[in-house]
Parts: sequence; structure tokens; C-alpha cells
Amino acid sequence: MKRETWWLIGILALAALIRIGLWLQPLHLPANDEVEYLTVARDLLAGRGWSFYERYHWLRAPLYPLWLAGSLWLAGGDVWLAALPNIALSVLNVYLIYRLSQAIGDHASPLVHRLAALAAAILLTHATFASLYMSETLFTTLFSAALWLLLAWRQRGARWPDWRIVAAGGLWGLALLTRSMPLYFTMVVAGWIAVVAAGHWRNLMRRPATLLIGVVFAVTAMAVVAPWTIRNCLSYRSCILIETGLSYNLWAFNEPREDMATIFRVLENIPDPSERAAYATARGLERLREDPAIMLRKLWPNWLAIWRVKAIQDRFLLEDYRADPPPLLFLAALIFDDLLYGVIAVGGVAALVYAAMRGRAPAVLLGLWLAYFIAVSLVTHGEGRYRHFIFCALIPYAARAWLALPALARRRHRLAMGTALAAAGAVGLSALLAYHWDYAIQGGARSFWRLSGDLARAAGNLPQAATFYQQALAAQPTPDGYLALGHTLRAQGDTAGAIAAYRAAIRSNMLYAPSYVYLGDLLRETGERDEARRVYRPQYASEQTLLDLAWRDTVPVAQTVIEVGDGLDFGYLSGFYPAEELAGARARWTGPVARIRVPATARVVRLRVAALRPDAPVAGQICSDGQCHSLSLGVAWRWLIVQLPPATTASQLRDIELRVTPWPAPDGRELGLVVDTVEVR
Repeated sequence: MKRETWWLIGILALAALIRIGLWLQPLHLPANDEVEYLTVARDLLAGRGWSFYERYHWLRAPLYPLWLAGSLWLAGGDVWLAALPNIALSVLNVYLIYRLSQAIGDHASPLVHRLAALAAAILLTHATFASLYMSETLFTTLFSAALWLLLAWRQRGARWPDWRIVAAGGLWGLALLTRSMPLYFTMVVAGWIAVVAAGHWRNLMRRPATLLIGVVFAVTAMAVVAPWTIRNCLSYRSCILIETGLSYNLWAFNEPREDMATIFRVLENIPDPSERAAYATARGLERLREDPAIMLRKLWPNWLAIWRVKAIQDRFLLEDYRADPPPLLFLAALIFDDLLYGVIAVGGVAALVYAAMRGRAPAVLLGLWLAYFIAVSLVTHGEGRYRHFIFCALIPYAARAWLALPALARRRHRLAMGTALAAAGAVGLSALLAYHWDYAIQGGARSFWRLSGDLARAAGNLPQAATFYQQALAAQPTPDGYLALGHTLRAQGDTAGAIAAYRAAIRSNMLYAPSYVYLGDLLRETGERDEARRVYRPQYASEQTLLDLAWRDTVPVAQTVIEVGDGLDFGYLSGFYPAEELAGARARWTGPVARIRVPATARVVRLRVAALRPDAPVAGQICSDGQCHSLSLGVAWRWLIVQLPPATTASQLRDIELRVTPWPAPDGRELGLVVDTVEVR
């Protein structure tokens, strides 16, 4: 293979490794639009169609929910595995950036194209969104592919007929069905196609037939959209072309007199999406008629929002968004997300404006898209996340700015260069003004000291680690910071100090579940059983969350008797539901598979169990170290006695596993057995 091919393979491999590395973190907590998309996708798989939007405040474009439903189906319903198709798309986007850079056709060196692909590969904004259940990655794929085909058509002579125009139109239509933002830009693209085919806009009058090529593109795109539009016309009282987000934005983001909760409640009580959109539009226009100056007041905030790196949930993949990002990842994000984004924005705008001022057709198309994006964001709603829509335009030109613009500056194109530098300066200054400096400075200091503490602890220097963790807390006190200090003090034998640190973690954020898990475990270990029970019953964290976290994150002291459901069984049980009163006992249901930690030296285990299934007995197995015993239970309590094989682990605990054929409960849970007591000897 050619050397350039090896370069590209290496960059794509790097992109895949970064994305897989982020994906291998514990499954993140869905946030923002993810909750909506996952709900709709599951509805589609369950045969409930688009019923979710009968009670939501807008109607979404359909393609991403369908894509996510297909991903969930392929993954057997496993949300974590369902991200893999999106990750594949994200790697494909790196390749598309490379091809877009080539298709610009300005005789740039291969190094420029490699640099563009490398920037797309290491940009953490792209890499993080690959594992998020949001539409931006799919939109970027479809939109970038359509742009690439259009530029490739021009590069090959802009002739007709050419399959690339039809394919680009089809991909454009699919992009619209993912996010409808480029809808009105479709006609701009059609006009650009006609001008390119004619050779110059002055030739359009002499070659009017070239307009038909643009029409073919637009008609193809609309033909792809048409089935969804027809479906909406048949389903609702009036037609909806694609989605109704613009109507919602018109009311919600024009200084409404109502708060957001009221707006949500009002819209969600209108079951027909077309009537809901009409109502939201009317309320938004009514507010603008009352105070037209709203449009002026929102321009500057929306302008800053376009270029802002916003510290919200989709910035990192976290199990709980109250947690601290891993220190190395946070520090890397300051470079490969924030700084790299700024370099892309400033360099991309400079080179794009310069090339457009020089009349380069690809730059004119991408520059018009950038201008359209900015205009729509200014008058509707700006959001930092929306920068995904313009990366495909900025990254190829940013690579040119880094490598070629200094040489171009020596040429005599002063107007183009001056305009480019002015535009880039405005973007750069805006990004600096909008940046969350406190977040970066405090988070950077916290991450540096936390990383230093982690390294010291790994080296066995616990006093030094405790000092570094205290420095991290001085930079920015967070629950995870107190927990790290508490773990170190506990390892040093300073039980009182560890308890104080864990309590400080709870005080710093009472919604953060791990703090309760660690404090409860330590109190139980020190014999403060009543206080441990109280800690394990927090007001602001679910019992199910505590059960799952305690199993994964704590190693409790071995017990010969586990009273299941008594409030002190956390860390010993996995695959169990919250405790409840069942057949006269405080006990827990298992799911299809449940695990119990018992002493590694145990040779016999006794379990007080019942099936409590009203219509049939429950069959299953109890297993340990590869040996299983069958069981069949009815509704009555009984004791199961099982001989355990010799332990094969050097730890103080071993697992026994209950496997049963589950049955569906009315509340949606998959139930197995009820376990009341576990005894070993």
C-alpha cells in the first residue's frame, strides 16, 4: 500500500483506540437528550411507535431514534454495547474529514489532509459524543458525506449526469431526518450547484439548464424526507414537515413570562404535536410582538454560546455527573477539547474566510453554511453542543491555516487576509470571553493534586498521598476529593479521620451515592451497626443504587450470617432488589441471577428462601466455583442446604450464585426468588 494509506490507517486506528478507551469506562448516566432518545428507541422496539411524543414538548426528527433502536436490537438491549455502532460512525467521520479536505481541491499537500484527520481523531468533543446516545454523530456522518460528494462532483468537472448529485441529495435528506437545521440551507446548496455547473454565476442566464442540477439535488433530498412528512400529515391534525423544535424554541428562548416547568407542563398536556407546535409558535410570536427588542438582546448571549466550551453533562462520560472526571482525562480535555477547539475555530474561520474571499467554490459553500449556522443560532437558540454542525467545515480549513496561511500572508491579497484575520480575531476573542476560566483553573488544580495523590498512594506513600489529596480539596472541594482522602486515611488506620472525610463528602453533596456506601461500610466494620443502618437509608439516594455500588466498590468483612434486608447487607449482595416485607419477613427479591458473598472458608451454606410466585413453582440452580445444584421452590419458606467445594480463591470471600428462571412482576421487574437469611459454617 501507499505511504499515504498507511498514514490514514494509523490515524483511524488512533481514533478508534481513543473512542474505545472512553467507551470502556463504566456506563455513563444518560443526560440531556439521551433520556428522550433512549425512551423513544425502547418504545419503537416494544411496538409502541412514536407514542412518547404524544406527551412530550416537541416532536423530534425520526432517524436517530430509529438508528438507536436498531443498535439496541443488535446489542440485545444492552445499552453499553449499543454505543458501538455510533463509535464506528465517529471513526468514519474522521475518514470523511480526510476526504473532505482532499475534495476541497486547492492542491494542498497530503500533510494538510493528514493533519485535518488527526485533529478530528484526537478532538475529545467528537470522541466523547461517540459513546453518547445523541444524534450529533449520526448527523455529522450524513452531512459530511453529502458535502464530500458535492465537492468531489465539482472536483471531477461538475458534469451532468453524475450519480454523486443524487447520492448527495439522498444523504442530505437523511441528515435532515436526523437534525432539521439545514432544511432552509437546501436551496442555498441547490443554487451553489447551479453556479458551479455553469462555471460562474454570470453564466446562469446563458446556461439556465444548470439550475436543474440543483433542483435534482433538492428534489432528491425532499423525496427522502417525504415519507416522514406524509406520515405526520396522516397522524396529526395538520402537517409537520420534520420536527417541531423550532416552535418550542420560539416560545422557550424569547424571554417567556412563564418558567420552563410551566412551559413543559402546558405543552405536554397538548397531545397532538401539530397543535402543540402551533400553540408554542403563537406564544412565542405574541411575546416578540410585546417586546421586539428581545431579538436584539439575545444576539450577544447566543453569539457567545456558539463559541463557548460548556461544562455540562455531555463533556465527560461519568456514572454520576456529581463525580469528578478522572484527573488525567480532565487535564487531557483542557488540551484536546478546549484548546484544540479554540485552535480549530480560529484557524478554520481564518482560512475559510480567506478562501471564500478569493472566490474558491468549496470555501464559498462551507462559508455559507457557517454563516447560516451562526444566523440561525443567533435568532433562535445558541448552544455549545451545536458546534458539531460546523466541525466538518472548520477542521479541513483549520489544517490549512496551521500549515499554509503563513505563506499566504506574504501574498498581495490584503483585503482577503485582513477580513480573514478580523473574523478569526472576533471568534477567538469571543471564545476567550465565553470560556469558563474558574472551572478550568480550579478543575485543573484539583486534577493535578488528585493525580499526584493517586501516584503517591500507588507507590505506597500514604502520608504523602493524604497531603496531596488535601491540596486537591483546597483547590476545589468535591465529594470524590473527600472520598479519596478518606480511603487513604482508612488505609493508614486512621478510622476517625476516614469517617470525618466520608461525612464531609456527604455534606458537600447529599445526592452523591458513593459517599453513603463507603461511610456505611466503615461504620459497620467498626461495630457502629445502628449508625451504619441509618447511613444506608439516605433520603437522597436510592437503595438500588447503594446495593449495586456497594457490591462493586467495597469488600466487606466476611460474615457467617447475613440477614438479608436488615439494612446491613450492602456489599454482600448483587442482583437483588430493595428490601420489602414479604411473607412475614424483611427480605429481598432476586433477579434472574443473584450473587452472595460468603467467607471463603465456608463449606456449607444454608439459605432461607421462597419463590412467592402465585401461579407456578420456580426452578433454578445454586452454584459456586463451577459446581451447581438444582432447586425447585414454591411459595412456602424453606431452608436450602448446599455443600460448597473447596475454595479456589486466596481472598477472604467467595461468591455463590443463584440462577433462576425469572417471571415478570406487574411493576415490570424480572423476579426470581425471595431470600431472607444466609448462614454458613
